[in-house]
Amino acid sequence: MQKVNAYTGILCLTIFFISCGRQQNTNTQSGSNSAFQITELAPPDITGAENGDWIIKQEMSDAEKLNPTVTNDATAQGIYLYIFESLLSVDRTTYGLKPLIAKSLPVISDDHLSYIFDLKENIIFSDGVPLTGEDVIFTMKTIKNPFTDAQATRNYFADLKSVELVDGNKYKVRFNMSKPYFRAVFSIGDMSITPRHILDKDGMNDKFTWEDIESAQKSFDAKKFPEMQKYADFLNSEEVSREKKYVIGSGPYILDKWTTGQSIALSRSNNYWNKSEIPNYPDKLIFKTIKDQNAAVVAAKNKETDYMEVIQPIDFVENVKNPEQFNLRKALVTEPAYNYIAWNNQHPIFSDKKVRWAMAYAIDRKSIIDKIVYGMGTPIQSHIFIKSRFHNSDLPEIPYDMNKAKQMLLEAGWKDTDGDGIIDKVIEGKKTDFRFTFTNNTNPKRKKVILILIEQLKQLGIEANIQEYEWSVFLEKIKKHQFDACFAGWQLTVTPDDPYQIWHSSQATGEGSNHFSYINPESDKLLEENRMEFDDNKRMEILKKWQKIIYDDQPVTFLWSEPSRYLYSDRYRNTRWYSYPDSPLMNEWWVQSSKQMYKN
Repeated sequence: MQKVNAYTGILCLTIFFISCGRQQNTNTQSGSNSAFQITELAPPDITGAENGDWIIKQEMSDAEKLNPTVTNDATAQGIYLYIFESLLSVDRTTYGLKPLIAKSLPVISDDHLSYIFDLKENIIFSDGVPLTGEDVIFTMKTIKNPFTDAQATRNYFADLKSVELVDGNKYKVRFNMSKPYFRAVFSIGDMSITPRHILDKDGMNDKFTWEDIESAQKSFDAKKFPEMQKYADFLNSEEVSREKKYVIGSGPYILDKWTTGQSIALSRSNNYWNKSEIPNYPDKLIFKTIKDQNAAVVAAKNKETDYMEVIQPIDFVENVKNPEQFNLRKALVTEPAYNYIAWNNQHPIFSDKKVRWAMAYAIDRKSIIDKIVYGMGTPIQSHIFIKSRFHNSDLPEIPYDMNKAKQMLLEAGWKDTDGDGIIDKVIEGKKTDFRFTFTNNTNPKRKKVILILIEQLKQLGIEANIQEYEWSVFLEKIKKHQFDACFAGWQLTVTPDDPYQIWHSSQATGEGSNHFSYINPESDKLLEENRMEFDDNKRMEILKKWQKIIYDDQPVTFLWSEPSRYLYSDRYRNTRWYSYPDSPLMNEWWVQSSKQMYKN
């Protein structure tokens, strides 16, 4: 599932690497000035591992919510992954599925309409209550409830008809599909299980049949389904996603305290059922909000934080040139993500494909990569990750060409008719100047890029401005399509590609992930075909054809993919950096008792 990323930009869609194994790189192989070495995945270092100490990680902003059903925020996902668990997990080195809550991979019917999972019988939530198939059914009902804030997740279960216990066995669950979906096993397996006994004490969801939920989805009329809406209001509330009495999972950590705008603290779960397989060495994981990146780097140098993602490349390259002086280390990690400019396709100016192409020609991506990210970026032309075998490498790179941009604008009817230096056009009977605003969150790297774009666009007679918002407000603006253009980025996962969440027209309504309002029936048709196709070679053909359509329409301007940059304290051992979203697993890190800074 695609996740909104506060760092690279705008929850997680899917990629499939060229092989099943980890891709080892010696450098970024990217921009012209890039000679930075990628941090290799180190072997495990757990001999003599000890419990104790804390990890204080810097975050740019608060998480949106911590209930996994109702958030589409990458910051939140990076926190709740330590609290909640799923039926299956993805191995971070092979990218293969493996059992977690389930005993084994599911039994799948030949027609791909039935998935049966046997659950382990020793799993408990952090409050000691057993996790059963009833919790699995409950969680799926909350996702399918059309009034919950789960639209980004819900699209992956559009073809799921019902979930039921097999022969009344509360540790055996069957998922029934209305039609085949090629990545159903990934979507079902990845669903974070939430506790029915905490979130539905009155058994309200027991009253909703699967037929009721389907009817509610079709009508989307809350007046016809007041109880379903009432429950959704409860689940959508801030309280349910922030208070420790509600944020309860089966994972290795529990929510300790959330201080708004300051920090979110997790503590080791003493009741964790899987300690022998999944460690939880640190006593606490603290996610500390420091919005200003200069202050964040100072905090890392002063040992006020232990771990941070470095947003500004200059900090990574110049300002912490010798990290060992501060007992810090650097890591440069290939993670599946990319940056782009989203144009609101319903905006009177950007509804024209020729205008969007003009914008693409007007952006000097290579120059920005060299100047802003020190060459640590690879220009991209497509949504599909550049290391995926489903990536269409035949799409020509769009050059920086101001003459071509001017030509496209003229063909679209834009010219300076009144001599004021701003091009204009009559739209719906009214003279309209080419003026618009970039919406941005308080990310300094993104701001630098936007300011460069604003200057470049002046050469075309275009007046652009920038409006910045703190992260939660920015997210709300994007979800509600209340923007002209914005710098954004998708964080991807490592399971097979299904771009439906972001690109299908059905996701352009409500708070779906198609926030730039792209609508193309031909694109929709291919995305629907992709979901029904189980042959990877045929899916490759479908997705390459689909990428060409997106390329031709330019609903967004794809910018570049770049590695993630990290600083972390040198007192930690077993710091393994995976080519995976939320690269390290902090529960794996440990500190020798003689070097521990925090004692409970």
